[in-house]
Amino acid sequence: MRFLIAWHFPNRFVDFSQFGPRKDYGHSKFWLGNAYTKAQPDAVAAAEAFVARWDELAGASAAWADAFESSTLPGEAGARLAGLVADVRSPTVFQTAEGTVLGFEGVLGASTVMWGGRYGGSCPLNCTHVWNYEQTLSRLFPALERDMRDTEYDVMQAPEGYIPHRVIAPTYHRQLWDVVIGGPEEPALDGMLGSVLKTYREVRQGAGLKWLAHRWPNVERLLTHIRGKWDPEGTGVLRGIQPSTHDIDLCGVNSFMGTLWLAALRAAEEMALLLGEDAKDYRVLFEAGSKAFDELLFTGEYYRQVLSPEDNEDFQWGDGCLADQLIGQWWAHQLDLGYLLPADHVKTALRAVVRHNLRTGFADFSHPYRVFADGDDTGLLMCTWPHGGRPTVPTRYCDEVWTGSEYQVAAHLLYEGLLDEGLAVLKGLWNRYDGTRRNPFNPIECGDHYIRNAAGWSVLEALAGFRYNALTSTLTFAPLDIARSDDAWELPFVAGTGWGVATYRDSTLALTCHGGHLDLQAVHLDGSALPVDAQVVVPGKPLVISGV
Repeated sequence: MRFLIAWHFPNRFVDFSQFGPRKDYGHSKFWLGNAYTKAQPDAVAAAEAFVARWDELAGASAAWADAFESSTLPGEAGARLAGLVADVRSPTVFQTAEGTVLGFEGVLGASTVMWGGRYGGSCPLNCTHVWNYEQTLSRLFPALERDMRDTEYDVMQAPEGYIPHRVIAPTYHRQLWDVVIGGPEEPALDGMLGSVLKTYREVRQGAGLKWLAHRWPNVERLLTHIRGKWDPEGTGVLRGIQPSTHDIDLCGVNSFMGTLWLAALRAAEEMALLLGEDAKDYRVLFEAGSKAFDELLFTGEYYRQVLSPEDNEDFQWGDGCLADQLIGQWWAHQLDLGYLLPADHVKTALRAVVRHNLRTGFADFSHPYRVFADGDDTGLLMCTWPHGGRPTVPTRYCDEVWTGSEYQVAAHLLYEGLLDEGLAVLKGLWNRYDGTRRNPFNPIECGDHYIRNAAGWSVLEALAGFRYNALTSTLTFAPLDIARSDDAWELPFVAGTGWGVATYRDSTLALTCHGGHLDLQAVHLDGSALPVDAQVVVPGKPLVISGV
């Protein structure tokens, strides 16, 4: 027997507290609406529209689950990665009646009441530094992700070029320019660097060169501001007060901000070349910065933070081992930007992160802030001091375990071929959220359904060795050994305008489209280009390439 619950809520209001200067009008003052209510006038009409397509929609949902469950992804990876859709389908993300895509950091409710009460979501809205980790929305709904970039450049970007890390809704309100924001107080530098990377990502996901040409002046203004404030001497190294996703200001020279900067420079170089612009300056800065960051920070074991004598040591990590110390390299692998730092140093540092930060057993562990791992759990600590030197006031959240960082580090480990280490991090995460004490569809950090967790999509692409480049209509597959079964493999993939399953056996590659369509000019398999005539692959008509 089939059951259906239908709803229709067209009158969404700003019923949540926002950051910035205190407002005197309280909750529920401004109307936002909901985009989904425009298609039907009421809940009955919504139900009737759904019933008419019930079998079609149920079939599409089952195909998605089957594609992951029947794949050669190792262990429980298929079920876990298919479930990442819940991150972006939860109330953490919504679209207003006018079409603007907005996202909280997480969802608030009866179990997660905090400073903003239990209404809406935590830490609104479109927080650029937390959304730096998110990759799932950009793959599954690239047009929605692109709308967030448009909001950053059309609404959030200040005349001076910087981008505050939160947007105020409705977007016709005065934005957070020249005011204390919150989490951190000033515009987050990592969020701004992420905006550059996300712009290039959206182009590769299908935004197109026309869109890039329209956005390029915004990117240039943003980079000009960053260079003028944090690298006025043109050394390629960022210095000074650096507001970050840790809700504090970083100081000195560090690879967390540094690798994001190096990746942003490489992305800017690639975008400039696409538009026929002069990219030499970005390359010169990148090369100088790469050499300097490595020489200044690499200890032979991992990348530390180096403070200047005048820097305040509070909330820093100094000689500590930060889990996210190479986050920019994770971005670079996804965008085909190459190595930002020496490859052997990158691998050595990642091994050190697992060796020092992956902890099993938290029964005797002190949690100064929030508890996301306890008892016999295994989890990746944000920062440790394996050789001593922990500051009196260490970096905030250092003793916490964040699923988003775990996914980011695990995917990076897989990209580097460090399979045992990557699987160890994933196993710890998935065992904590196994359904016995924690909901596998509800990662928690600052609120439920926390969007940092959506970094997990990069794990699928790392396992599959998958890349999609809409600029050249190219699909690339190079599955890791653990994602193969003998000489055969079957893996799901999403490519901008459609999704499907790639199957390889008996020297034959078959690409089956299950939704949308695939515009193909080239297919690369394990480093070799396959003979493919330009074509469009649609459901029911797979592309089969034999003799590969």
